[in-house]
Amino acid sequence: MFYYFKGQAEKEMFMSNPKRFTNNVIFSSAKGIPFRIALHKAAEIVSQEKAIQGHCPVTLVEEGRVAKGDGLLTIQYKDHKFCFESEQKLQKFLITPARYHKAQLPVRMPPHDDPVSLYALQGGLESTAFME
Repeated sequence: MFYYFKGQAEKEMFMSNPKRFTNNVIFSSAKGIPFRIALHKAAEIVSQEKAIQGHCPVTLVEEGRVAKGDGLLTIQYKDHKFCFESEQKLQKFLITPARYHKAQLPVRMPPHDDPVSLYALQGGLESTAFME
């Protein structure tokens, strides 16, 4: 534990009887502290393991829009893994994770931005696709 004091007088008051100040204090567990997942581990996390389907909780709460998070910008907090749209949003989450970790996706999701491949729609080499 680290203790910070305003001045020398406060430090001496604490040192004279530390139990007076720490007896009824509940210290947060490791689960309550968000930590960043290393890049090589973040790349291994599959989409099913990510909270809110890999979308950025900070963008969802602050801007009210759904944005896919970068898989390499991943944090674990309270047994959930969150991805973020940018490094700045990841830092915002680290400062106040309680504000963002309960974010939920809307019932009606916007359409995907991913382009649709016409070849994938064909179903294989044998099929023929007609376009008007």
